[in-house]
Amino acid sequence: MHGGAAAGMVACLGDAHLSGPTSRFNVRLHAPPPLETDLPYVFDVDEGGRRMNFRVGDGDATVLSGWAATQSDEPVVPADVVAELAANAVLGTVEQARFAAHVEPEDEEFSECFGCGSTNEMGLHLKTRPINDRQGWIDWMPHDRWVEGDLLATLPAIAALDCTSAMPLRHLGVTSPEETTLLGTYDGQIHHRPKAQVDGSYRIVTSPRRREGRKIYADIGLFDSEGEVYITGCATWIVLAR
Repeated sequence: MHGGAAAGMVACLGDAHLSGPTSRFNVRLHAPPPLETDLPYVFDVDEGGRRMNFRVGDGDATVLSGWAATQSDEPVVPADVVAELAANAVLGTVEQARFAAHVEPEDEEFSECFGCGSTNEMGLHLKTRPINDRQGWIDWMPHDRWVEGDLLATLPAIAALDCTSAMPLRHLGVTSPEETTLLGTYDGQIHHRPKAQVDGSYRIVTSPRRREGRKIYADIGLFDSEGEVYITGCATWIVLAR
């Protein structure tokens, strides 16, 4: 399973078990979630129904762990960073030229990935490209199957902010061409539930926060064409040992 889709699933579990809609979630991947496999999960909810801790896995083999909550005092992405990302919901001439000039390498690493893989027929097919020396960008018109009533479904909306935060890292000089990254944790905040229909398209904008050895922290947000923020996240990527 895709790490971002797993995080979206956790937010949905929070919607089902908490006293109100999930607005914050934190998911840690302990092992690659297996495909087409039923996994038991255990959870506990605090007395007020505001926070749910969970673990997914069979026996002692934990696959996912973390929590979901109806509110949080601390933002996942600092307000000034969110503003910087939102400022490029609409690209200027220079940013448009940088985006258009980017050429994807032919040797696609994760062609079957749910988020970015070109051969996954049910996938999101989202590939952010650099638009300047600090940010990556893509616009997104979700397929009708991702719509629930008048809202964009929670799982794909959250999943869309997974590998899209890692794809520009190599082109922005954060990782070398020889390095590969896998998602370690996904910390997310739902500001507003995305509407099913927006004027134009959704915009995904990302920027690396910092690198500490093999850990890379990347900020990312889902916006509309006017820069209204729906979901923000900070993904922790782990550089695989060579």
